[in-house]
Amino acid sequence: MEERDYFESQIGQILCPMSDLIRGVLDTTYLMRHDGSFVYVEGYYGPPGKVIGKIIYYPKPDGKIDIHGRAYESMVKAERDGEAVYIPHDEQIRMHYLLDPTLDREDLVITRFHVGFPLSGFRGYFNDRLSLFYAMGKFPLVGRAVENVSRFLEIPISRLGITGSTALGRRGEHSDIDLVIFGTVEQNRETADRICRYIHGNPDCRVVEFGKFWPLRFIHQGIEICPAYVYIDLDEAPFRNCAVEPVRDGVDAYGTVADNTHAIYMPPVMSLADVYLDGKPADDLPLVVYDGSVRGEFYLGERLHVRGRLIRVREGAGESLALTAFDAGDIERERFAKGVPVLDGELRRCRYRPKG
Repeated sequence: MEERDYFESQIGQILCPMSDLIRGVLDTTYLMRHDGSFVYVEGYYGPPGKVIGKIIYYPKPDGKIDIHGRAYESMVKAERDGEAVYIPHDEQIRMHYLLDPTLDREDLVITRFHVGFPLSGFRGYFNDRLSLFYAMGKFPLVGRAVENVSRFLEIPISRLGITGSTALGRRGEHSDIDLVIFGTVEQNRETADRICRYIHGNPDCRVVEFGKFWPLRFIHQGIEICPAYVYIDLDEAPFRNCAVEPVRDGVDAYGTVADNTHAIYMPPVMSLADVYLDGKPADDLPLVVYDGSVRGEFYLGERLHVRGRLIRVREGAGESLALTAFDAGDIERERFAKGVPVLDGELRRCRYRPKG
């Protein structure tokens, strides 16, 4: 069998037609472009006729990644000095436009480090649930791990899916499993709380990667599990059927997390109280962080310092303001419970002066 035929025979078992996406494209979904590249969709918001995501793998004759006999390269990770490293967000986006100059360089308003891909440019998509059953049958390790985690988390396999490279029908050298958990907001919160109690009671089961502790990930029976939560009821997903427009860039904001119900999803969304914008008191407003690396990292009562963009959100007949941050580095935890920290200013005004 020719190389191309083998690739098609494998992809054909799990690639679904775009016409099946009746409810729209969900977070965690992989799509295949007509040029053979694979795009990972993040979040639920998208401009008309487009989805927001990133190319993760693209065809390259001398690529180091094998996907069913075809050479690919990663847009997200690289090897430098013999170690795997993440490619910075801005470099990833620059590579997108070099790879495909026809992509629109539009301001997506809600994110700076993603690209809007026209739905017409896709050949098909990978259903997380279908890919799970395919992977469980093809890879015994995946099958055993998913069954064990299903029992441990008390979630039926019918509510689980798989993403990452395994969703494409391949397994790399790493044994981690990118598990998708479908549920209501209440169900997913209960699952996240269960995992939190587990890793805090079993420190050896925590996941630290690239020097970072990942609060939603855990190790179970020797296998690293990387959960992603997806709304089974899309009416519960914030910032889905809406239009957004920029109001002001470079906003310096402070706020206290008053509701973190949606902080485990992509994008993490929190309600902020006791808000200050550019040093002035403001109404409570939501914070949207289009960076999946901070999922599950915001806690009730935390005081945040955010450098971001103020946006206007229109949904139906109503409109409201929101704050958006584009990168984890745009957010800092503050020691102060209220207001805007003025300690530096106070010290400058109250310099120590020796007597005499």
